[in-house]
Amino acid sequence: MRFDLDLTEAQQQLLGRIAPLDGERVSLLSAWGRIISEEITAEHDVPLYRQSAVDGFAVSEEAPVGVRFLLRETAITPESEIGTGESYSVATGGLVPLNTRMVVPCENARIEGSYIAFTKEIKSGRNIKSAGEDLQRGTTLASPGTRVDPGLVSAMAAFGYGEVSVYRCPRVGVISLAKGAVPWHDTPGPDQFRDSNGPLLASLVNSDGGEVIAVDLAGDNSPDLKKRALELLDSVDLLIVTGGTHGGEYDEARNLLEEIGAEFLFWGVKIRPGGHPAAALFGSRIIICLSGNPGACMVGYQMLVSPAMRALQGLPPLYPSIKARCVNSFAKEGGPRRLVRANAVVHEDGWRVTVLPGQKSSMMNSSIDCNAFIDLPAGHPPVKADSEVKVILLNPEYSGIYHSHMQQSTGGDLGNE
Repeated sequence: MRFDLDLTEAQQQLLGRIAPLDGERVSLLSAWGRIISEEITAEHDVPLYRQSAVDGFAVSEEAPVGVRFLLRETAITPESEIGTGESYSVATGGLVPLNTRMVVPCENARIEGSYIAFTKEIKSGRNIKSAGEDLQRGTTLASPGTRVDPGLVSAMAAFGYGEVSVYRCPRVGVISLAKGAVPWHDTPGPDQFRDSNGPLLASLVNSDGGEVIAVDLAGDNSPDLKKRALELLDSVDLLIVTGGTHGGEYDEARNLLEEIGAEFLFWGVKIRPGGHPAAALFGSRIIICLSGNPGACMVGYQMLVSPAMRALQGLPPLYPSIKARCVNSFAKEGGPRRLVRANAVVHEDGWRVTVLPGQKSSMMNSSIDCNAFIDLPAGHPPVKADSEVKVILLNPEYSGIYHSHMQQSTGGDLGNE
């Protein structure tokens, strides 16, 4: 087992042991948000045949203003042809005869009994969609690792995909070792507190496409802890243990992993907040231990659990980084690499990021509206307002980074730890 790794090295140690889960087939109508596990291709041209782009009249020759054409109302087939001096009535998206030269829109035509005369000259080739103009047969619609969005659903429907191959959703269990924690919907006693980490982690797992199997409070139930952990490991792909990672003489999380015979990957990561996360394997199951402090728990999830969740689904595991202008200041300096909870928005002149209030590891205020971390290197100086900083964007598929409703703060140091 390795101790106190840099974050990048810890991520490499963890991700190097993770392979994507098996694929499964799901209904096209339930595929939104899932991750494609097999290549999806266009099975034919779209459109399959030449089509009209407007409601109008197809002709096979020049159509000068005022010249009359015999109007044909018969059904059009892929083999239909227009005779000299004839015009076919066509609808938007409908077939046009093989030798159609142009389609004259209805608003540029005048019906005179069985004939049609045009009131505006239309150039050759106008208002006709070519076969394969949208998508050609064999075109790749989606590769493995693509998240299904409504546009892809529409395209797959056009090719008759009733089911889609996607990576299975990771099954995740959560065990809290915090002593004195009661379910969030209960009333705590004088020496108790409501569990907030369980709902936090469940929400984060759901946002990463996972399925939460259980959220257990085990801090005051030590005799049954090993049994419950083994039960969960029989039914999950990833187990999150929160709390009990303080690094003192009696480290509950470490003792639990030793008792069940887990293979440790590392213990301790040089970051703030939350310097005592750990990762281990139990067969093919992944175990990640996080701090019990809410702020540190969130940071640990985003930097360790979320990359693992993404890797299990065939996605690029790490979030993108950008440069942004920091709207306010952050007074803390020095120490290991620090991840400051923040809110990022994009403006016409680039990205701006705001340090959120309540940056102590025990505080949850800074988790509200948090869609980014300001990434400060080890030994960093204080952050001055309007300075450029490196920012990690958190789960941009879901976080609404471009349209945050949060009002931008204009100054002040915010709850620095």
